[in-house]
Amino acid sequence: MYIDNQLYIDDVDRLAALELPWSKLDGKKILLTGATGMIGTTLVDVLMKKGNVKIYAAGRKIKSAEERFKNYFGDKNFEFLPLDVNAIDVDGLIDRKLGVDYIIHAASNTHPVQYATDPVGSIMSNILGTYNLLEYGRRASIERFVFVSSVEIYGQARGDDSFDEKYCGYIDCNTMRAGYPEGKRAGEALCQAYISKYKMDIVIPRLSRCYGPTMRLDDSKAMSQFLMNGVRREDIVLKSEGLPQFSYCYSSDAVGGLLYAWLIGKCGEAYNVSDSSEILSLRQIAEYIAGLAGKKVVFEIPDAVQSAGYSKVVKGVMLNDKLRALGWTPHDDTRSGVKKTIEILRGLV
Repeated sequence: MYIDNQLYIDDVDRLAALELPWSKLDGKKILLTGATGMIGTTLVDVLMKKGNVKIYAAGRKIKSAEERFKNYFGDKNFEFLPLDVNAIDVDGLIDRKLGVDYIIHAASNTHPVQYATDPVGSIMSNILGTYNLLEYGRRASIERFVFVSSVEIYGQARGDDSFDEKYCGYIDCNTMRAGYPEGKRAGEALCQAYISKYKMDIVIPRLSRCYGPTMRLDDSKAMSQFLMNGVRREDIVLKSEGLPQFSYCYSSDAVGGLLYAWLIGKCGEAYNVSDSSEILSLRQIAEYIAGLAGKKVVFEIPDAVQSAGYSKVVKGVMLNDKLRALGWTPHDDTRSGVKKTIEILRGLV
């Protein structure tokens, strides 16, 4: 269990000690989709540590929730809520009178193989799923809706070295791979429509490429595969020249950014959540992990499914000034976050 690992406990304790207006959450009820995901897992642990809220951890598979949150089942502040965001019976959910005050929508397909094997689900969780949750939130008169978005909405940079929240890059919508970034763009536009028409309070944290010990062990993103190679002390398999440069964010820091956007951010605003201290190429990251594992980097051509799901973006550096202005600061850079991730996972797998 993550919560039994001291390094992970330290991360949770640090987040729970952030100087945030936690009193806003006293006695509140939170519906969290994607609760068993990389970000959702740590967010649940932090909120359970605070102990001043009730969490409805929503998901399609109770088995996944039992594996990640077995210590919380039976706790009055935690309840697993069977829910497929694409098939929500809004009327039925309203009839249950859950008394939800906040909705955090973090459910989404998030890695390349999922994009390739479930392209419809990849787009619909961010469009239909978001619509269903917004409708429920509107009718339930919630206080704030948090739509967890992604760096993917920026598409391919147009020669720019970095970008803020107003940037808009190129996405070729006539590809299967476009489902995820276009779905996030549409989800954000839908949020703005609900703000305009229904005066809902909505904020949008945009996550960079995140990694950390709570990631899925079968995650097909390059960084995740590198990390698992490092955990198993294997050669690092690089399926390109490794030239792309992206902003990354250690999962606990991403949760911290989400908390700042949620509790302090301004309605209608998007906030880049990224570590900008050092921008490493994929090859540099692979070589660093290989060094930690005492192994080497080897090159391999991706198969058709992997290639179809991979992003064609070669540079994605997110400026985080706007979130920093709220008081957020990442605790780990890429090197320290990678090292910590490997140390935690070696104690679990």
